[in-house]
Formats: sequence, C-alpha cells, structure tokens
Amino acid sequence: MRALIEFSSQILYVVKKSHVSHDRAFQRVLRENRRLSRVLPLKVLYRVSHDIVSDYYTIRYVERLIYGREGGTKRAAKLWLLYRGLDSPYLAGYVDNVERLRRKLLRSMPRAPSSIEEVIEHIDDDAEMLAVKYSFPRWFAATFIRLLGHSEAEKLLAALNEEKWWIRVNTLKADVDEIAQRLLEKGVLVRRDPDLDYMLEVVDYERPLHHLEEMWSGEIVFQDKASALVVEALQPEPGDTILDMAAAPGVKDTLIQQLTGNKATIYAVDVSWERLRRTQRVLSLYGADPSTVTIVHADSTRPPFHRAPDKIILDAPCTSSGAIGKDPAIKLHLEDQEWVQRFPRLQEEMLDQALHLAGPDTVIVYATCSLLHFEGEEHLEKRLDRLEPETPPIPGNSGYRVYPGVAEKVRRLFPHLHGTQGFFIARLRKAR
Repeated sequence: MRALIEFSSQILYVVKKSHVSHDRAFQRVLRENRRLSRVLPLKVLYRVSHDIVSDYYTIRYVERLIYGREGGTKRAAKLWLLYRGLDSPYLAGYVDNVERLRRKLLRSMPRAPSSIEEVIEHIDDDAEMLAVKYSFPRWFAATFIRLLGHSEAEKLLAALNEEKWWIRVNTLKADVDEIAQRLLEKGVLVRRDPDLDYMLEVVDYERPLHHLEEMWSGEIVFQDKASALVVEALQPEPGDTILDMAAAPGVKDTLIQQLTGNKATIYAVDVSWERLRRTQRVLSLYGADPSTVTIVHADSTRPPFHRAPDKIILDAPCTSSGAIGKDPAIKLHLEDQEWVQRFPRLQEEMLDQALHLAGPDTVIVYATCSLLHFEGEEHLEKRLDRLEPETPPIPGNSGYRVYPGVAEKVRRLFPHLHGTQGFFIARLRKAR
C-alpha cells in the first residue's frame, strides 16, 4: 500500500501544481513509476487516483479536524485509503487484512472520527455540508445554493460526480441503426436520443469505450449531447460561411459538416498551433471535406477578419465546471480563484470581438461548458439588446432566475436534469 499511496499523492501534486487533467497527470506519473503497474493492474491504479482527486475536499476537511491544518498530498492519500479506499470494491483482493491495516492507520493519527458520514452529520453550515459531502470548494457549493436552492444544488453536485457518456454517430460515414446494433454486439448498451437522431446515450458497457474500433475509424465520436446542442443552436445550413472562434479540437466543426453534408464553409480559429494540428487530424478522421475548412492560427480577441460571416460559433474557453464528471481535477483547479477569474475576462473580450465582426444578419452562438453564472448570464445581462428575443431552438432549461432579463432567452443543460454536461447556450445578433 505504501507504493499506491506514493503514486496517488504524486498525481494530486501534479494536478494541483500544473493545472492539468487527472488523465494527463496519471500518464505523467505512470511514466515515472512503470514498476508499480506490475504490482497492481492499471485499471486499479487509475480508479484509485481518480477517486482520490475527486474526494480531495472531503479528505482535506477531515484532515483539518484531525491535525488542525492541511499537510502534504501523501497524508491526503493515506487518509483517503483509510476512509474510502479500504471499503472500495476495486481494491478488494489487493489489500491483505483490511481491518488490521485500518487499525494501524488509525493508531498513527492523534484523533480520528470513525467515518466521513459521522463528520458530515455534525456540520451546521449548509454550504460546508454539501461541499464536504460531495467534495467541492465551499464557494462552489454556496454558489448553487444561492442560484438553485439547497435541494436542487445537492442534486446537481451529486450528478457532477458521476461520469456520463454520449456517442455521436458520424452519419457522413455510418448509419445510426447499424452502429447501435454493432455496439450492442460488443457489450455497449445504448439508447437512441429523442431529440437528436444521431446521438446515442450510453447506458452500460463491458469494456473501455475508447477501445472501440468505430472510434478509430471515425464512425462514432465521443461528444456530449450538450456540446452537440451548441451546434444545433447555430442551425448551420448548406452554403453558410461560419466562423468558429475557438475551434480546437474541431469536434463541433465536424458536426457542422455532418449536418450540412460538407456544404458549409468554415474558418476554424484557435490561438494554439498544437491544438490546431490536432484539429486537422480530427477533421480528416471524421470525413470533413478539407476544401471547406480553413485552419487559422490566430488570437480570437484580435481575429484577422474584415468580412462578416453568416454565423459565428463561440464555445469559449471556460472553467469547464460542467464537465467535472469527465475530469475530477477540475474541482482542484476551482480552488485557484486567480485561475477561475481569468476566464470571464477572456470571454468578455472574445464575445465583444464576435459582436464587432458580425453583420446585421449574422447569428452568434455563445456557449460555455460551465455552470457558473459569471461565465454565462452575467455576460448577457450586459448585452440584453443583443440577445435574440426567442429562446435557442434546442431542448434544455432556462437560465438562472436571479437574472430575469436573460433567463428566458437562453438555455442551460444540467447533469441532474438532462444527463449531460453542464452547458450555457445563447443566441445573439448585432444591434441593428
């Protein structure tokens, strides 16, 4: 267990110091600890490290009760093993004499509660209680209590801890019914989505989804339904000229070409050349006609365009707070307020540029994979005259009611209500 604690503590350290995803931290630490994979299966190492990252705030709260302050990541990993890991089904068979190890860990501490549930029972503050129970920063839990009320906030935080998979069938290369049948034969149970006929909701699966050959052939795309609804809100049509202001890695552009039969003209802009190289590979894999997509390496706060496009899609860089189910490391990034607050400023700049570039008839779709009001409603509250009077033509809920001028004209997707990532989606036009 000493090696497992060391491995997981290193992942916590890399996530916090480098602001990277859990998966990236896992790969980096694994390269330096290959010998450990001979002791424990990779899937066990991955699950343990994933859950330690996800349970970070819960464990740190317990740690402060026991020691009076936070210590290093190694102590956090040890506490997770005591309070969560020893009872986890995926470690069963890899830990000898669980109760003996539990007693040993307890003896090494000055004082310790018997369980996390006992700790939660004695927390009087509502926001603190939800933050500890579901492992989030207190400010994050408090935000959603204010926006949604306690009961709804709790459902949201619980759903954010669950991983959810959606599959988009690439109809440029495959038939939806045929793909659904093939997936079933491979142990992947899917449900046809009632709103988008090319989307499949993954209900259950027997082996890692990323091993499916249909992904490598470009017949299916792992894309969340809420992400697809961003493109649906744009309503792309053959002949449209579309500017994508934050294009990488290009998944939304491949859906645009899927919906238009490769008959839209796209300018795919991103500030990162490395990410644009990946975009080129994604476009090729999913059958987007290369003659219809122009890759542009540029900063979208100062885009090199002078002609108004028909449509603009701005799925802006954000905290990704709506995608925590896919990457629990986002929770740890939310602790860094300087990191959090850089996104609203960037979003403001990009949205202003989108409005500047737009012509009188240009449709703009602004979206973020975020549940936070200051990455959504607050931007539009300042631009009420630019919002289209009709709600975007997609399923979803209205925005947060504390923004009454905005709420009924935008769409929000919630994990606990829609089974998707959390997304904010709005349609705007330039003031005439």
